[in-house]
Amino acid sequence: MKKDILPQGDRIRQFLTNGSITSANLNSMLKEKGVFLGHSEKNSSVPLLMKTLLSPSEFHDLWEVQKVKDETVKYRTATIKCAADLDLKDVFSEDINLNKLINDLHQYDPGFSLVGKPHFYFEEEEAIFSYQIKKQNLLENWNESESLHNGAIYISKSKDGDIELSVKQDSTSKETILVNSILSGEVKKILKEKKIIKPDDDFIRIKFNGFTNENRIQFLYAFTTKFCIYLDYVSITDIDLYLDENEKAHADVKDFLDEIDSLKLNGKELQNHILLKNNLYHPKLIFASVSLKYNFDIDGVKGTCIIDISFPDYITKKDVNAELQISYNFKINREHKKKATELQLRKKVYKFVEKIKSSSHEKYKKANP
Repeated sequence: MKKDILPQGDRIRQFLTNGSITSANLNSMLKEKGVFLGHSEKNSSVPLLMKTLLSPSEFHDLWEVQKVKDETVKYRTATIKCAADLDLKDVFSEDINLNKLINDLHQYDPGFSLVGKPHFYFEEEEAIFSYQIKKQNLLENWNESESLHNGAIYISKSKDGDIELSVKQDSTSKETILVNSILSGEVKKILKEKKIIKPDDDFIRIKFNGFTNENRIQFLYAFTTKFCIYLDYVSITDIDLYLDENEKAHADVKDFLDEIDSLKLNGKELQNHILLKNNLYHPKLIFASVSLKYNFDIDGVKGTCIIDISFPDYITKKDVNAELQISYNFKINREHKKKATELQLRKKVYKFVEKIKSSSHEKYKKANP
């Protein structure tokens, strides 16, 4: 991190309002300074931090928060039933003018630009559109305030007999999530033009409002089973928990829950927490994200893996249409670090996670979401 001067004035405002730094991050920092707010919004915390300024250690902590969030690869998947068979190479042979699509969507400068002229290529029975964007990011370096972020969509046919198309979206920042959305729309347009899907068909996605509160918990709990030959489940380590104001709390915990709007639970074995163990409490509980810890052994490479499963748009905006997102964080044991990359490990685990995700969704989703 090459920074000689701490941000001031409008630069500190841009720094603090960055989407990767949450209101909770800022409020926690204010509490350490002895400042307690009645509201958690950035409209309250940012002006105060602009006046009190940031110490070098505080700036470093927030920079690390942004860096980790932006560089973590996030996966969102969707499927669509096809009315006719397709050859991926034939269907996606034409170039997509992604730069034009991005510019057409924004009246003003979007704050990022596409690097080069990406196009589809084909690998291991997949059509892949991989790209890189460059965006202004004052958190990276005050003299070089640009950062690069990768994104991609992977399109493959189902191997279960049905003609079904799956689209996996890789993203490393909120901007690449936007670009992936543009590309998914273009993929759907191509499929309709070639009469591979019906005019009214749309992608099927796993969404927050596709579950009852109880079944959303059971859906997430499915990842605590032995679903992957490479992973051994250890514990739930983090939970973003909210309370449904339309549901009555069970008498045993009513007094406790009536005083709370939300909970951020951190621990070593949260699956043993009283709120989680008793199913009678679940109708009141809204699980927006869980982090699960596993030990892994992948072809002799060992370490620990954290899988984050979340509905991020519900956490930030209370959007009930929030889409499921999954990310992986591998910590390879020191003696094995030179034997494999995180990308190689993710590829080994990914298909197992997708399989349990799909089967669990089919089991616990609402009949008519």
